[in-house]
Amino acid sequence: MPAPSLAPLLATSHLGTVPLSWIQANEVLPPYQKLLVHDHDMTSELAAFHGDSISLTVIRSQLNDPIYLREVTLHAATSGAAVEYGLIEILLDSFPPELRPRILAGDTPLGTILTTSGLPFRSEPQGFFTVPGQALESIFSPSTSGKILFGRYNHLIGDDSKIFARILEILPT
Repeated sequence: MPAPSLAPLLATSHLGTVPLSWIQANEVLPPYQKLLVHDHDMTSELAAFHGDSISLTVIRSQLNDPIYLREVTLHAATSGAAVEYGLIEILLDSFPPELRPRILAGDTPLGTILTTSGLPFRSEPQGFFTVPGQALESIFSPSTSGKILFGRYNHLIGDDSKIFARILEILPT
């Protein structure tokens, strides 16, 4: 289950009260299996899968220093198509001070910031889930949203085992 600290953002997000149906990793269907069941950041996975750089749109954010919550979409830069919807809790005090302004600027995906900074990190997926496609029709167009969307609840963790972020990541079908 997502961290309780994500509850306020989840309740007011595009997901609202839509229940997450938890599934096992082996129940995630292809190609979502390759995109979700791994131990690295989603931004680089999406960039490789779509053959494009990934851009960030912050739908809403809230700073309760040192916790930065945001609801976001990631887009393929060339087409502008939404390739991920996410809710993220970023623990700013886990990052070096020089990275915090880049994170708060809200114009670069966190995975890109981590990768380009050289800061060692890993992903630790905590679980996988499905949600009804219509829950995110305003994010993913109805023609691509399908009946079921796949997602994961993930932690980004530094070498010192500090949690950088907790993320709900959902992909269009």
